[in-house]
Amino acid sequence: MPWAEREKDCMKSRSRIVKALEHLLERNSLDEISVTQITTEAGVARKTFYRNFRDKYDLMNWYYDNFYHETFGSIIVGNDFREALLNCLELYEEKRVLLRNAYASRDINGLKNHDVEITKNIYNRFLQQKGADTGKRALQFAVEIAVRGGTEMIILWVRGDLPMEKEELCSLLIETLPAEIYRYIK
Repeated sequence: MPWAEREKDCMKSRSRIVKALEHLLERNSLDEISVTQITTEAGVARKTFYRNFRDKYDLMNWYYDNFYHETFGSIIVGNDFREALLNCLELYEEKRVLLRNAYASRDINGLKNHDVEITKNIYNRFLQQKGADTGKRALQFAVEIAVRGGTEMIILWVRGDLPMEKEELCSLLIETLPAEIYRYIK
C-alpha cells in the first residue's frame, strides 16, 4: 500500500478512536475507560490503537494537544494573550463534560500533569520571545505558580466548583499572574 493511502487510513483510524474516546468520556472518567472499550467503540483492532497511541492517557493527551495549541498555545505565534486564553476557555466550556472526566484521572500520566507540562513550555516560549531571561530562578518560580495555580483554577471551573463566566475567569487568571510574568503580557 502506498504511503499516502497508509497515512489516510491512519488518519481515519485516529479519527474513529478520538470519537470513541469523546463518546466514552461523556459518561466515564478516563481512569474507568479501558483500551478495549475504546477499540470496540471505534471498531478498530487493538493493534491499530497501539500503532497510534501508547495507552489511553497518550490518546487523551494527543487529543488535548490538538485543540490546546490552537487556542492558548497560539500566544507563541503572536496572538493576544487574553484572546488566546478566552478562546481556550470557550473550547473548555464546549468540552466541559469530557474535560471534567479527563481531569478526574489520578494517574501520573493523566491530563492534569500533561496540561501543566505543555503550559509551562508555552509560557517559557512566550516569555523567551518577549525577551525574558527564562533561566532566572525567580521567573521559573513565577511560571510554576502561574501554571499550577491557573491549571487548578481552570479544573475547578470545568468541574463546576468555581461558578463564574469564562470572561471573569479569564480576567482573574491574567490579573493574578505573578508580576514577573504579568509585565510581559501588558
